[in-house]
Amino acid sequence: MRILGVDPSLHATGYGVVDCHAGTLQLIEGGTIEPGDGRDLGDRLAELQRGVGEVIAAFHPEVMVIEEVFARGAHPRTAILMAHARGALMCAAGLAGMPVVDYAATAVKRALVGNGAAAKEQVERMVWQLLGLRRRTVRHDLTDALALAITHGLRAAGPQLLAR
Repeated sequence: MRILGVDPSLHATGYGVVDCHAGTLQLIEGGTIEPGDGRDLGDRLAELQRGVGEVIAAFHPEVMVIEEVFARGAHPRTAILMAHARGALMCAAGLAGMPVVDYAATAVKRALVGNGAAAKEQVERMVWQLLGLRRRTVRHDLTDALALAITHGLRAAGPQLLAR
């Protein structure tokens, strides 16, 4: 199964395409879509939709996995803006006829590290380990997107993926 993980943001949306076959994970592509601060909200949303649409057209994932909206009481505007970004990204998947699955950040951390309150660095280490790649410094947007894709792969493949 080819999985597109997406970490939505109006500043830098991370995306990662991962293949999950026969109990193995393979990184196909990853990066960020940066619609540019200071632009009109509608233009930024259109750029997100176009950008993820290009990723979908280029790599033909079977499913998009996206982070659920989370809200902190002190920053409700952040949740609203993230919801806008999610909508544009999910619209691109819908236009491509692709199903969308969402996971809470705590569920991703629990699936990869065994602790829903794990630090970003722990999740990052596990992402690189599961992909069989040497750890490197990249944007958290990218590793969060890859973590989403891997979580879905783990849930689809079951424990045999972790046994390898």
